[in-house]
Amino acid sequence: MKMNAVIFGGDARQLEISRILSKNGYHVWMIGFNHIEKIDHAEQVHVDKLENLPIDLFILPVSGVKEGGEVESPYAGDPLLFTKEIASLLPERCIIISGIHTPELTDIVKREILYLFDREDVAIHNSIPTAEGTLLLAIMHTPITIHRSNVVVVGLGRVGLTTARLFQQTGAFVKTAVREPGKFARAIEMGLEPFYMEELNTHIKNADIIINTVPSLVLTKDVIQNMKKKSLIIDLASQPGGTDFEAAKKAGIQAIHALGLPGKTAPETAGKILGHVIVDAAREWKRERGL
Repeated sequence: MKMNAVIFGGDARQLEISRILSKNGYHVWMIGFNHIEKIDHAEQVHVDKLENLPIDLFILPVSGVKEGGEVESPYAGDPLLFTKEIASLLPERCIIISGIHTPELTDIVKREILYLFDREDVAIHNSIPTAEGTLLLAIMHTPITIHRSNVVVVGLGRVGLTTARLFQQTGAFVKTAVREPGKFARAIEMGLEPFYMEELNTHIKNADIIINTVPSLVLTKDVIQNMKKKSLIIDLASQPGGTDFEAAKKAGIQAIHALGLPGKTAPETAGKILGHVIVDAAREWKRERGL
């Protein structure tokens, strides 16, 4: 039976997602892509046509739903809003898919949602373009080579592991701040220099580049005051990040909140990853629920 998907807003990754879905037998409608003249493997429709569409998958952007119901839609021209009225039009059998949790989305949708970034496979795959984008930013925003630079990676989760490894392979001296003995041991196994988060003030002093992956405030005013003036902070954590950006600004330290790097630096690869995961995840979802 032919399956149907609606892609509601999003960036260049959604173009690749639509191609993957079409290749896997989905009929794809796209809303919020007015500035793209033609998409060969999908049909563009206006949001007011949504009520009449037989929808199996409703795919929101990776960034989910923001304040006021707005979704990321750089190709739409005008703001694109996901509202309770729109949500009420979606069939019960329809799977609603978002990249991340947001309070606005859970307020609008009072049913189960498939969150892509809760999945281990997505997080690991996505860490690769994230790490490469971080390396690109470090090259662009520092006057030194990455080779033999002093790098501190805060947090050694899935993104932290891949990022630390990439900077190490580029020739940087990489330290990593961790909270758990298991992460400490993993860092040693990788040839990194680990330390516990409580020692951040000490180890940050000689860092040229500080990369934060922890989604809570760890680069505080006190920590920032111990950094070199020429240090660069790249914060990869989701909103609001783990950096006191105002303190960094006052200290004259450049701090970049680098959100959505895969979509900016490798949208085709990132979209391909998400497209294949959506196909697999939708199949699992239906099988588990007997749909």
